[in-house]
Amino acid sequence: MAELIWRLRSATHRGPGARFADAWWILTVGVAAALVVGWLLTVSIQAACAFVLVLAIVAFHQYDRRLGIGAMFAFWLLAPLLRRVFALMTGTIENDPLSLAPFLATGAIAVLELARMHLPHRIRLILLMAGAGVAVGLPLGFAAGPRAAVYAFVAYVAGLSGAALGLAERPLLRDSMLRRVLVFGMPAIAAYAIAQRYAPLPAWDEAWLNAVATDFNSIGSGRDDKVRVFASLNSPGTLAGLLALALLCYLTVTRHHLLALAGAGTLTVALSLTFVRSAWYALIVAGLAHVVASRGRSARLIFGAAAATVAAALALSPVSAAARDVVNRFETITQLETDRSANDRSTSFSTLFPQALAAPAGHGLGSAGEPSKLSGESSLRFPDNGYLSLLYQVGPGGFLLVVAALGLILVAAWKGARTREPEQELRLLLFAMLVFLITLLAFGDVFYGSLGVILWFIGGQVLAYDWRRARPG
Repeated sequence: MAELIWRLRSATHRGPGARFADAWWILTVGVAAALVVGWLLTVSIQAACAFVLVLAIVAFHQYDRRLGIGAMFAFWLLAPLLRRVFALMTGTIENDPLSLAPFLATGAIAVLELARMHLPHRIRLILLMAGAGVAVGLPLGFAAGPRAAVYAFVAYVAGLSGAALGLAERPLLRDSMLRRVLVFGMPAIAAYAIAQRYAPLPAWDEAWLNAVATDFNSIGSGRDDKVRVFASLNSPGTLAGLLALALLCYLTVTRHHLLALAGAGTLTVALSLTFVRSAWYALIVAGLAHVVASRGRSARLIFGAAAATVAAALALSPVSAAARDVVNRFETITQLETDRSANDRSTSFSTLFPQALAAPAGHGLGSAGEPSKLSGESSLRFPDNGYLSLLYQVGPGGFLLVVAALGLILVAAWKGARTREPEQELRLLLFAMLVFLITLLAFGDVFYGSLGVILWFIGGQVLAYDWRRARPG
């Protein structure tokens, strides 16, 4: 693919013979790709679409690194919606290739980056620690259920490979593609989420809700107004995490204040309609971390935004059923002993934590979370704690390796946020986002999926800054 992009870009600057050779080579690759697409169409339209989209993201990345990274993040945000639309046309298919496509796209462009990048020894060691920690659970997982283990390994390593993309980008504030995607893309997704609450559900969303009713019975029903919004994502929890990260990114918006206020307001409303309390917990912790790291300079903005949000919810609760539901949801924070969700989480943790500690090599990759449906029943089919999910799969040794790698990244992020440099605003943002995700891990498996890629992508950016700051000269 890199060769193809190079030939396309240089074809006009070479002689007739070279241009003919380039054209022949490009035609050959194009025909081969067309034949592969044709064959995949005989398998399923989803398989053909997954192949084309992964190939397109790789091509974008080879043409322009930042364009490829932006396309990759956009794919993560839209792939679940694309799956639902295709499922409405063709019916639900088992093991949808589109569910694997974002992982493959991320891994593919990360491999291309690693092939042309020299990693400093310290950064290589941190990433190898995390990778080794995940790999500890592969042998047992493969023995228990090969498909589940391989899927889990690909998912976790694809997330970890996001660090290579973060290292490669080395962004300035206005050039961070993650920040741009969240600031400009998430308001549209938030608007879609709000429409899910107040307008009739699109046919693809309603069909999906009916198909997964047994797996996500807490999400609500498409036949009433109690749906916990999920927008283009596949769950309210994933959507809530992305919305909260986007809200943190709005701390860096210093121009077009009215547009920024409208965007942040849309994100806040959508986040409230997910009814995911854990995202608010983590957002509060991240906000406080930002204030501390900035030496109080961001206190007025963050505390002012928090006060305005609380005041708006309280003011609207007497006249808006949705606002009233949100307020009632947060009133349960002080009544966790009677809250069924909190009690279920506590019971699950107290039951499974001793089992996880008692297995030195873990229970194997794929024994928890989404991949476990490929191998049958699991005690952690829907993990409420990402740390517990990882510990259960890879055991104490593997768990400590991954957590140690995260700890080193967090220390580097703290040091970067405290320095006074032209790029400090982005460093403060990266630190707050990292704190948010590490806190959110206590409530869900952030190592998996789009949030996992973002977690390690931020880690890569932090390490790139730390490496640049430490280099002499």
